[in-house]
Amino acid sequence: MLGELLTPSQRETVGALGGAEFFDPDIADKVKSTVQKNAMTPSVAQGFVETLATGREKYLSTVRNARKSLEQLGITASTLQPGAADLAFLIPRTIFDNELAPFAKELTFISRLLQDFSEALTGKAEQAQLEQLSSSTPTIALLASVPVIGAIAFVVNKFLEAWEKIEKIRKIRAEITEIGMKGAAVNELTEQITTTVDEVVEEATEYVLVKYEGSRRNELANAIRQDTRRLFGQIERGLTIEFRAEPPKTGDTQEQKGLKDISDLARVMQFPQVPQEPMLLTNGEVIDGEIQAVKQSKKTTTKTTTSKKGAQKESEVVESKQ
Repeated sequence: MLGELLTPSQRETVGALGGAEFFDPDIADKVKSTVQKNAMTPSVAQGFVETLATGREKYLSTVRNARKSLEQLGITASTLQPGAADLAFLIPRTIFDNELAPFAKELTFISRLLQDFSEALTGKAEQAQLEQLSSSTPTIALLASVPVIGAIAFVVNKFLEAWEKIEKIRKIRAEITEIGMKGAAVNELTEQITTTVDEVVEEATEYVLVKYEGSRRNELANAIRQDTRRLFGQIERGLTIEFRAEPPKTGDTQEQKGLKDISDLARVMQFPQVPQEPMLLTNGEVIDGEIQAVKQSKKTTTKTTTSKKGAQKESEVVESKQ
């Protein structure tokens, strides 16, 4: 579908420039619906499609002319050199309500996420380098090592795959709630959502730490577990991440394979629409990241607490007797 041909940042830009309707992911469904509703008057459906096609072509012509003018002024998009990779965090303003202090906390979280991942993967907490900034929808483009970007891409993609299952569960839960069912049936579905997220968080933690041999394994495991849980909650509320990689045309090294994996994952990621009732994090946890909750499922009960100063971290996983 047309909307799926665009990256999240491109969809944001198109929306800001007044062309969202021409790249709506549901455009094919809208055309199909119009045809079905006007089966006896096909000219109406034909008019709808022609108006859409004409408007889209006019919009694209304007964009092409604007792009050409920008290129003539020397304003072009950044390009990656072979063997390089980057990632960009698109932070919707609804997350920080256009306030500076909460926005600063978002940047701190991104920095901590990259540092924790880099320490687990490379043995050293590396500082990511700022590549670009964009202000319409705050977009933070960063340069980091290939293993770090690859691990974040892997983790995010695993969550997006799990989100398809979560969306189906939410839909079923909404349908049975609508017909008046409640209690155990609804609670079971809610618990299944929690269990699904917990499983992805644990898989992500194990993946990032699989080759770590340092003395801070337990502390890093707790940090990465909290980082990924908060990251997933941010994605549910509209955060998107774009990954770019430019594999060299020749060679077959481990790093080249990592670059290709990043590039392949970037092409298949589809971030979810923001639900009306996000449930993975509370508003306070989104900004402050002080996740203090007991997650229960049929398999495990996980308790994670973090002091306000970040000086103490405690995590314990207890096998459930259910």
